[in-house]
Amino acid sequence: MTIEKQREVIRLWNQLRKVEGPAAEELRIQILECFSEKSNARRAAA
Repeated sequence: MTIEKQREVIRLWNQLRKVEGPAAEELRIQILECFSEKSNARRAAA
């Protein structure tokens, strides 16, 4: 992931933190799971 993409993800995450409700919570969970899967795949490949 490029630095620009990382910054965009952080910006969107910070906006999402301001939103309340079940839909926002579900999005946060999905984002965290996505990053968890990527980091686990990297560890397994190493």
